[in-house]
This record gives sequence, structure tokens and C-alpha cells, in this order.
Amino acid sequence: MSGFNAVKKEENQIDEKDEPDVNIPDVAPTSLFSSIEAEVDAAGSADMGSHVFCGIIGFEGTGKSGIVMDSLTDEQIANGDYILAVDFDGGAAACKSAYHRGIAQNIRCLSPYVMSTEDRTTYDYPATHARVMEIGRYAVNQAVKQNKPDYTGPRLAKFLVTAVDQWDNVCVVNMKVIELGSKTGAKDGIDASDPNKLVGNQWNWSIRSTRFHQLTAICRELMRFGVEVYWETHLKPEVFRNEQTGNWKADWEKNTDNNLNQILWCRRESVLDDDGKKTGKTEYTVEFYKQKTNISLQGKKRTVAITRENGEPEWYGLAELKEGLL
Repeated sequence: MSGFNAVKKEENQIDEKDEPDVNIPDVAPTSLFSSIEAEVDAAGSADMGSHVFCGIIGFEGTGKSGIVMDSLTDEQIANGDYILAVDFDGGAAACKSAYHRGIAQNIRCLSPYVMSTEDRTTYDYPATHARVMEIGRYAVNQAVKQNKPDYTGPRLAKFLVTAVDQWDNVCVVNMKVIELGSKTGAKDGIDASDPNKLVGNQWNWSIRSTRFHQLTAICRELMRFGVEVYWETHLKPEVFRNEQTGNWKADWEKNTDNNLNQILWCRRESVLDDDGKKTGKTEYTVEFYKQKTNISLQGKKRTVAITRENGEPEWYGLAELKEGLL
């Protein structure tokens, strides 16, 4: 069993294990077509769905949210089309407030977190997981609705998840508390952070991966109905045989790279003069680190912004996102 049926079945099972009740809408239909034959005929079109499932990686303050926020076209803005952000670290909301107040209706940021009713922990992790699923299913329902021939309203154009590393943490805590809590005694996020509360010698990480990739399944459905998907995360040190290699890698579940069609690597670098001294100018660049859908972009770099110690900043954005060239 896969996709939404698996998501719903697992959440029903979790509800039986005392996960808080939440208002979860009906799952959207898996097809817009009346029959497989009609769907096969339509699949002959070259213009089916979206193929943008793009990971954006980099350190804090390198323009990860900015390039997505700036990617709506003038036509989309005029139509009321919007970006829906599941904003784990508040970065999307901050970017909207700082630079995009004039198009507030076109950028809609939702916090995924549900606060705990007890003083011991800040967040209710099971309810937070359920809320992310609820937001995702709302997005799929909207994607299905806007594909109907008579639909003329604003369209969900892009679905952004910020700080996917924090989503991963939610899944890890829930693995320890819900599925394995009876064996470890972990009852909340504080118990789950105790390295001594293990099942044997290690956790059952497949449970965490299943929880994590429930969101992957939702995002694949969004793509299928024409919505572009962007996952943004931070970097963490690469470790080999318990030692750091000096390299960096994306901070998300280890199989995530394989599920993405594109990966953009955002960097911030000081510009040096011919003598190797800092000029006071900082350049923000994006590298097309993985590009399955436009091989001509593979390995290319673009400058998206420049700041100066004594001068005004310049923002260029990433044209490939706005022009649909990914």
C-alpha cells in the first residue's frame, strides 16, 4: 500500500495509540479521469503535471527562501496565484514580511507546529505531524479542484517546505514516542532526546523514514496535479566512520536526494580583489547541483544577489524558477 491510502491507514493506527484528534479533510481523488482508458489517452499529452520537486540547500542567510518567494510571474500575481509555505523555521514568513508585503495574498505561510498543553515540552509532536499531513491534503484537494475545466479562481502554484531538517526531527521524536514508546518509556520530546532510551542498540529508523516520506508522497501528488514543490533545508557536516570529513551535506532523511528531481545549492561568498583582500562585496550564488529535467543547467552557477558594505544591495533572483526552466 502506498501514497495517501498508506498515509491514512497509518494515521488511523496512530489515532488508536492516543494521537490527538485533528480535523483531517477527505483525501483527494487519485485521478481526474473517469476511467483508466481516459487517463491513458490524456497521458499522451506532453503537458502533464509538474516535474519540479526541488531541494534547496545551504547555510542560513544564503537566499534559499528568497529565490522561491521571488519566482511567481507577473501573470500569476495578477491572477491571485500563490505559494503555500509549511514554514518550520519562520524563514518564509520573515522573507515575505521584509520583501513581499505588496503581494501578501500571493504568499501564504503556515506554521506547522502545535503547542503542547503541558509545561514539560513546547510542542505536541504527534499533533504537529498530523497538522503537516492536514496541510498537505488540503493542498492536494486544492490542486485537484483547480484542474477542473470550470475552475477560474486563484491557483496553488508552488508548495514550499522550509527547514525540512525540523520536519525530520518531528518524525524522529514521534518514532520514539508513539511506535516505540512502550519499549523505551519515552513519553514526549524530552524523553525522546535521551540517548540511553534505545531499543536494543539502535532505533528502528525505518519507522522514522516512513513517517518522513509521507510528506514525500503528498508532494508527489501535488506534482502530478501541476504544483511545483520546493523543499528547503540546512547543511550538516559529513561524517565517515565517526569522523567529520570537512565536507557538508543536506540535513534531511538520507534517501531524500533520490526522490528529488532538482537540487539547488545556495552559497554566500566574500568577493576578493587581486591581492586576496576582501572588497566589502558579498556575492550570493546558486549552483544547479542536481538537475534531472534540464541537463543544460547541470553544474551551472547563477548570481542571485550582491551586497556591499558601502552601497545598496542588488537582488536578481533566479530567472530559471520564474521562467519555468527547471
